[in-house]
Amino acid sequence: MQSGTRLLASAAVLVSGVLASGCAARHNVQWDAKPAAAAAPTVAAVAAGPEAEGDELWKSRGEPAKLAQALALWEEAARQGLTSKLAVKLARGHYLMGDGHHFLAGDIAARDAEYQKGLDWATQALKLTAPKFAEAMAAGKTHAEAISLADREAVESMYWFATNLGKWAATKGFATKLRYKDDIKNTMLRVKELDDRFFYAAAWRYFGSFEAATHGLAGGSLEKSEENFKRAVELAPNYLGTKVLWADYLCVKKRDQETFKRLLEEVKSANADIDPEISPENRIEQRKAEKLLAEIEDKF
Repeated sequence: MQSGTRLLASAAVLVSGVLASGCAARHNVQWDAKPAAAAAPTVAAVAAGPEAEGDELWKSRGEPAKLAQALALWEEAARQGLTSKLAVKLARGHYLMGDGHHFLAGDIAARDAEYQKGLDWATQALKLTAPKFAEAMAAGKTHAEAISLADREAVESMYWFATNLGKWAATKGFATKLRYKDDIKNTMLRVKELDDRFFYAAAWRYFGSFEAATHGLAGGSLEKSEENFKRAVELAPNYLGTKVLWADYLCVKKRDQETFKRLLEEVKSANADIDPEISPENRIEQRKAEKLLAEIEDKF
């Protein structure tokens, strides 16, 4: 018991020391700087423009080159006039390029650059869909106070903001992760409050990972982690990424090799096309499952 108390005390000292050192990176945002408003395009312009071309290529996003082309076209469209819908597409697309294709290719520098791009576009999306949030942030309110002003229209923006911010912060080290931990958590809580089924039960999936990752240091609970993962699978059984995260976060933390293998084998053998809307994402998750299984000796 005494050794456990000393361990927790040491962890608290470590956290305090890191925060006091001021070495955390900052995501600097001018919340009062509004994105340029887009002119209303004609129907013909939308049908023939770069955004529509990008939408068509997005269907083949499982191929890195096609996804890169889609992103380039969407960015061209954004230069002509940014909409919240387009900003969300770019935030999601850059995240997928980084967390999917570059991660699997082992190109860490390219992966991290995509998180930065995704975060920048998600920030623009959040400004456009949650102006009251942006105004509150500009006025000096805390993130926790301001995020309650975002409504259902901002759910997509909030989710891709929090997801990209979390991955971006992780690339900057422990101090930066701590700096933004509560901002990300509060944003995801707001997503969950407004639409807990959004993007295949994304908020439940996030809190499954969060509770496992913060267990033993920042108040996380392995029991709550499992409850969240189970609820995510219950609500969206066809999204394979939930089981990949369950294995990688909770099973590794619990030293549960048997469940780790079972979950990842289920992902590998699943029908990736059962929901055509996420077939590319599911195929990427199957490749992640193979990678994790190949690393099982290192994990345990």
